[in-house]
Amino acid sequence: MSAAVKSATESDAAAFAISVALHGLLLALPLVASLYGHVASPKSQPELPNSIAMVGNSIEVEAPTPEVAAAPASPAAPEPEPQPVDVKSLPAEPVAPPKPAPALEPTAVDTAGAPAPTKPHPKPRRKADAKPTAKPQAASEASTAAGAEAPTSGAPAAGTFGQEGLAPGVRRLGYAFTRAIPAASPADAAWRELPTGHVGTIRVELAIDDANHLGELKLWQARPGEAEPPAVLKRMVERTLILLRAGQFALSGSNQPGSERLIIDVTIRDDEADAEGADVVVQKKFDGAAVGHPGKAYFRYGSGRAVEAKITIATSGR
Repeated sequence: MSAAVKSATESDAAAFAISVALHGLLLALPLVASLYGHVASPKSQPELPNSIAMVGNSIEVEAPTPEVAAAPASPAAPEPEPQPVDVKSLPAEPVAPPKPAPALEPTAVDTAGAPAPTKPHPKPRRKADAKPTAKPQAASEASTAAGAEAPTSGAPAAGTFGQEGLAPGVRRLGYAFTRAIPAASPADAAWRELPTGHVGTIRVELAIDDANHLGELKLWQARPGEAEPPAVLKRMVERTLILLRAGQFALSGSNQPGSERLIIDVTIRDDEADAEGADVVVQKKFDGAAVGHPGKAYFRYGSGRAVEAKITIATSGR
């Protein structure tokens, strides 16, 4: 019995030892394989040539090795031979009829058989340039009520400087003197008190110097022993010259310095009265004097009292 037990115990121990040895072998196999592979494999895998990195991508594409590059490509399939086409079997396409050429107009032929020459088109006529017209002189100064009337005669205006050869601002003396009378005279109260009719005549001589300024005033007589002109006419001339002293003038018939004689004849009359008042000047007008053309100066009060002066430029024979 003890021998049997001893035999069984020995067999169990042997089986246990074998089992332990097998388990140890199983555990040692991976380690032995790794060690064997490390010894058998080369130290490092050779680096492949011609490595190409794509910018912006984390994948590197390896260039083909010489063995792969040298591999022959597969032969391409042969292209099929073109088959002949039966033209007669194809459907006929409609052909558009040709467009007719535009008919040419017949050319006029003269009796000699040659084409008639084309008549040249007449050139348009240019309109004649309009001649510049001289601007008329500005109208006389406005009156306090109805306003002064413009000159009605063909006497030369005071400001046609370019045609008369006068410098800018220079006016004809006879024209300017006539124009200034209605502006300067109405302030004299004697015109409202004098009787109607012919007041009188005054003759004056005015000088113009080289600078076109007025000179000394002189009275002259048509004949010796002629009566003195009324005082109201003297005041009329003096008041008129006060307005003219600051201006520049030329003789009515010349651009040269010299003297000019004027004849002033005055008349008073009573016209229809206005409702605006007796002491108010309601109308002024004038017609400038020129050589050969007597001028007129006129002013009227609201009472109807009207004063008219006739201005004549005296010639050498008068």
